[in-house]
Amino acid sequence: MASLIAPSQDGLMVGFPPPPDKRITTANSHLPAHLGGLVQNPGRLFPIAPVSRGEGPVTPLPAGESAALDALTVDDGQGARLPMTEIWQRTGVDAMLVLHKGKIVFERYFGDMTSTRQHAFYSCTKSVVGLLVEALIHEGAVDPGLAAAHYVPELQDSPAGSATVRQLLDMQAHFMFSDRPKVDGQVQVDYLMGLGFMPRPPGYAGPNGAYELLIGARPMGPHGGAFRYDNGSTDTLGWILRRVRQSSLDALVGQAIWSRLGCEQNAGFTLDAAGTEWAGGGLSACLRDFARLGEMLRGQGHFNGQQILPQAIFEAIQAGGDREAFADGAGVPTGGSYRSQFWITHDRHDSYAARGQFGQRLWVAPKADLVIAQFAADPNLAALEPLRLRGFQAIADLYR
Repeated sequence: MASLIAPSQDGLMVGFPPPPDKRITTANSHLPAHLGGLVQNPGRLFPIAPVSRGEGPVTPLPAGESAALDALTVDDGQGARLPMTEIWQRTGVDAMLVLHKGKIVFERYFGDMTSTRQHAFYSCTKSVVGLLVEALIHEGAVDPGLAAAHYVPELQDSPAGSATVRQLLDMQAHFMFSDRPKVDGQVQVDYLMGLGFMPRPPGYAGPNGAYELLIGARPMGPHGGAFRYDNGSTDTLGWILRRVRQSSLDALVGQAIWSRLGCEQNAGFTLDAAGTEWAGGGLSACLRDFARLGEMLRGQGHFNGQQILPQAIFEAIQAGGDREAFADGAGVPTGGSYRSQFWITHDRHDSYAARGQFGQRLWVAPKADLVIAQFAADPNLAALEPLRLRGFQAIADLYR
């Protein structure tokens, strides 16, 4: 079970210096006991490139009528009702903000989290990358039917390079980074080691950073068909973005999205061991700016008085992906689909989401005019996703 106990209450990184057994370092940051400290301190252990908010004014998030979510109970899926507060406890929520029609109806921070503190949002980064690639497709700069190697010739001999842009966007590309099979619900150890985010053994001679990982990827059958969620697909898309735009991802996200949202703070992009932005999961931000991104999603690209990205992109995403291919994937939610780096629920709220490791969520419910932005430190990975989703749906039900 996750916990709302603040890392500082456990004595982690308290003192100058902290006691040796309470220090979070690059050698031990991957341990479950240090998860809370890791997600709430992006940039402490690994370098981060700033994603500029620009020079414009902050876009206000006005207050709406407060929602008493503490009093809400939720079906636990087994015939009982759970208090919403217990769901937060079980799923390790660090912070949550709920917008209804663009107004804040709930905002809560737990433990060490504050409104100005930045938090890693891991694979929610994938959805931002997906939007940027879809923008390239919309303007005709990228053909989704062409192979990645068309844009990145360095991948000509890699199975990552033979996947089409659309297969990469919809997680229907099939390649791997080691002979050890990926286990559903567990992190990709060899991949994270190659990026430099997990300790490397003595004498390590493997790939150093995302570029070398992708060039050295190994085949695992033909592309297409069953959904296979994998960080490598997004890292390949990140390389395509950089090559086509001739720019780093931190600059691209800042110019195309972050500086146009009227954010309160710069965001951050974690860099791998070779100094490359981690496309698969490197972004971090404060909660309110995360929510601004969500409100742009709900507005189908329109926010802060402008059309930030083309509306057609969002209409295609909300329509969903190949449900049959998704159902054929391992460990996937029943009845859903995946499109352009977004998880589509196909529920009563037409909801879809950006989802990140350890419970990071940007959940949009168009039929309820609702956005939920959540940061968390849930070590259970996907095990509690059904409960988390029922909690979100119960909140949206208040506005239907």
